Amino acid sequence: MKSNTKQKLTKSNNRVFAGVLGGIAEYLNWNANVLRVLYVILTLITHGFGLLVYLLLMTIIPSKPENTGFFEQMRQSASQPAQPTKHGRKEIHNVHEEDEPRHQD
Repeated sequence: MKSNTKQKLTKSNNRVFAGVLGGIAEYLNWNANVLRVLYVILTLITHGFGLLVYLLLMTIIPSKPENTGFFEQMRQSASQPAQPTKHGRKEIHNVHEEDEPRHQD
């Protein structure tokens, strides 16, 4: 399904390192993990030339404006209140547990 809007190649939020392969996978409508495996295989076959290409693409491909890294996403999800899931349960974050004092008989 092609849309009338022209899609631009940008770094992805689906990232492991810099989002380059995730962005290429989104642009091509591929699975990002399949593209990552192919990239590793090609990098090994070419004796590391893929690392140079990756670094070049990392500097050339622009980021999305709302692009946040892994740790920023984790920080944001930890600060959000519990939300009901599709099963009606709530997810609880930032739980603090303490040991109960022992009772001696």
